[in-house]
Amino acid sequence: MGKLKDKALKAPSLPGVYIFKNQNGTPIYIGKAAKLRDRVRSYFSSRDPKTVRMLREASELDFITTETEKDAFFLENELIRKHQPKYNIRLRDDKSYPYIELSAGESFPGVYIARRARRKGSLYFGPFVPASWARRIKDLVSFLFGIRQCRERIDGRRDRPCLDYYIGRCAAPCAGMISKEEYRKKVDNAIDFLKGNVKEIKEKIEMEMWKAAEDMNYERASFFRDLLLTIKESSRKPTYHFSGTVDIFGFCHKEGRWALRVERLKEGGRESKSYTGEGIEIDPVVAIIQFYESTGDVPERIVPAFTLIGWERIKEYLKEKFSAEVAVESPRGEENELADLVQREAERMVSGLRPEEELAEVLNLPAVPFRIEGMDISHFSGREVVGSVVVFEAGKPSKQDYRHYKLDEKNDDFSNLALMVKRRYSKHPFPDLLLVDGGRGQLSAVLEALTAIGANFPVISIAKGEERIFTRDRDFVLPGESSALKLLQRIRDEAHHFAVTFHRKVRKRREFGTILEEVKGIGKKRMLALLRKYRSIDEMRKAPLEELASLIGKPAAMALKEKLNEDRN
Repeated sequence: MGKLKDKALKAPSLPGVYIFKNQNGTPIYIGKAAKLRDRVRSYFSSRDPKTVRMLREASELDFITTETEKDAFFLENELIRKHQPKYNIRLRDDKSYPYIELSAGESFPGVYIARRARRKGSLYFGPFVPASWARRIKDLVSFLFGIRQCRERIDGRRDRPCLDYYIGRCAAPCAGMISKEEYRKKVDNAIDFLKGNVKEIKEKIEMEMWKAAEDMNYERASFFRDLLLTIKESSRKPTYHFSGTVDIFGFCHKEGRWALRVERLKEGGRESKSYTGEGIEIDPVVAIIQFYESTGDVPERIVPAFTLIGWERIKEYLKEKFSAEVAVESPRGEENELADLVQREAERMVSGLRPEEELAEVLNLPAVPFRIEGMDISHFSGREVVGSVVVFEAGKPSKQDYRHYKLDEKNDDFSNLALMVKRRYSKHPFPDLLLVDGGRGQLSAVLEALTAIGANFPVISIAKGEERIFTRDRDFVLPGESSALKLLQRIRDEAHHFAVTFHRKVRKRREFGTILEEVKGIGKKRMLALLRKYRSIDEMRKAPLEELASLIGKPAAMALKEKLNEDRN
């Protein structure tokens, strides 16, 4: 650090840009100053933890002088955009606010949760804040219109529909229960509903609710009441009377963390974007300019929901960079309420780092992971080999998406993991992050399997004991209090529990089946009745004859008792 301090003392007293670099020559922090010497010297007396950490990592200090402070500002932004230094503000798009995706380009469209609007031919609605609303609306669309939620290939040849059909959440095109034309009508109605045309649907549900109440079926009436409330809440859209395009910005920083929230008002509605991160000398002007650098879409008006010092630099930059005359103004009229909401959301985002956000930071992911899947294998010396996949969305378990897999009878976790990965991701959508229980070997097996099927998304593993985390190119240990570590442990433990529970069930059925198959009078139905009632052979052995007879009949019960006593002897 002494070498850096000496160089700072010799810095020119001119406007310009200074660049701190690490031992590899990579810029880790870039700043500007009206007088380089005064600004750079101040870093060595700072007590800010992030500044101290940056100085410890820095090995070089370079300067680029400019004629004016304005030139320094422009150069700083260009260099930050080019190098993305780790201690500067870097816009990391927060994908925690999901969209509803309707795959309208398919013959039999489905309705799904999506992190971003990216698939050609699909329609997107949202984003939804909070994220839980997206799932509620998706389930509502399936219930009201029978739109499928699976990714299954539809050819109408399936022998029978899945459970969703029987509980009224899918029209079952997979089993040929509905024609393409009739299904398309349902899709068109669903699109109208998602666009906010809910009057007809509300009237029908209200009629069902009152009919159920008149019949004194209050449980059914309350179901329709809750459904009605959900529809009303989801379709409630604020109306704004404005001309042109308006971007409303909320910004907050606290103890080195910052959050930028953007609401864009334009013809046809409103769009939302959020960014979070850490940095030194956090400047909202830099964050806003980076936003327009990344989007290239400049509005007619910019409305900061906070006190913005240096707003004239934004105007100058946008004029020079995009030849755009942009007004930067305080909120007016009905914009005031929305501006308050935007600012409060920015403050909420910076008040505490969610586990998924911390995970994105420590793993250097391109976006905050919305859907994380956990994978584990369970077996007994290579017998009854099963795998499990658990799904977490927005940090919470999505148990309806959990899946079991029966695998080859091999005492080899690597090959079993590879087999499960190929089976799952050849058919299912990719998660934002996959967590595997194990170390470097398990991770390598999964990565090789994904490469074989042409899949590419972030994968990590976590080894029990030291709780070491392995990625493609490094391994590390997170502090015990880390919220990201606790989330990973929860997903790992959930996948393990889910796999072990299924393994025990399969093993129990195999043990039961071996004995029961030898008993005269016990077929498939009676075997299932016994499996549901008793957890072990010993429990079945202790059961009274009358109890067994009530399940499988007296002759079969007597034969079973005799067989169980023979085995014990």
